[in-house]
Formats: sequence, structure tokens, C-alpha cells
Amino acid sequence: MKATGILLVGGKSSRMKKNKAFLELEGKPLVERSLTVLQAVFAEVLISSNKAELYEGFEVPIILDEIPGRGPLEGIYQGLKAAAYDEVFVLACDIPFLRTELIRFMATWNPVYDVVVPSLQSGLHPLHAFYHRRCLPLIKKSLEANSLKVIDLYPSCSVRYVKETELQNYNNLSRLFCNINTPEDWSAILTEGEST
Repeated sequence: MKATGILLVGGKSSRMKKNKAFLELEGKPLVERSLTVLQAVFAEVLISSNKAELYEGFEVPIILDEIPGRGPLEGIYQGLKAAAYDEVFVLACDIPFLRTELIRFMATWNPVYDVVVPSLQSGLHPLHAFYHRRCLPLIKKSLEANSLKVIDLYPSCSVRYVKETELQNYNNLSRLFCNINTPEDWSAILTEGEST
């Protein structure tokens, strides 16, 4: 796909107490699992991180935040500026069960909308979403105003909310979109993996 996939690995992992990108599932760290999926879909893949030295071994270009501490919105902003393509898929590194076909389905609405984001009963998933380069001025304005919540950007954009009813072909959506925040979350995923 002629678009860019950006893996965000810059989170503080404050609740997890360790770098989530290097948690291992089925013998591979989450960062490697995510990169494999993104590289299967996108013509360009980038990593967004403030600790470039941790990810140099993956031979993927690394994009640094201009101003650290501004969260995922800063990563999206720098990624959009660096991307070779107008459409960018942004992904958090702590979503272990990615599906290439689901990402391709979401791309159906590119480049009509500024943002394409899943909207499930569990809420919005702004770090498993597409962003168009047209968002750059709006993101810059939000960053300058210190408005750092990604979804606060949406009222200013044209957004395609992909509803749960549109994703009925994908089994177990709660698993596909689960993310890891705590040791308990991770333990539950490992336990589930052993039982499947």
C-alpha cells in the first residue's frame, strides 16, 4: 500500500514498569511483531521514539520528537512531517494481535477523510488509526496550545468513525484491539495464549 506505517514506541510505560515494546509474545518482542505486520502492508514504515539507540537493530528509520514529553500527538505530528506518503497509519506498540486485513479495510476511506479511526463500544482507538497529512496544521495548533489528547483534534477534522457493526467480519474485536497498560493486562494475555 502506498502509505506510511508509523509505530509509536515512545510511551513512558509508567503503569507497566518496563518497556512494553520489548515484552515477548510467542518468542518475539511486541515491537518486532508490530513491525512485521506494518511491513507487510505499507510501502514505508517508520518508528517514532525518543530512544533511538533501543531500536537501531530493526533497520527501520527512527523519527524523534522535536519536543519530548508531549505524548502520542507529538509522535503523530513528527511522523506526518517525515512520512513519504500523505496517508499515515499510526500504531501503538502495545497492541499485540494486529491483523493486516483489518488495517487494509480501514484504508478503504483514504484519502477522503483526514482521520479514519475505529469506534467500538470500548471507545475510540486513536493509536490504531489513519491520519492524512492535511492534519498537520491542526496538530501543530493543538501542540502549541498544549492540548495533547489525540481525540481532541477530531472535531476540527473530517473523521470516518469505523463502527463496530462494520467490523463484524473480524472475530473477537476486543482481542484485536486490546492494548497492554499494566502487568495484569500482560498476565491475562499470556494466560489466554497458553489456553488457545
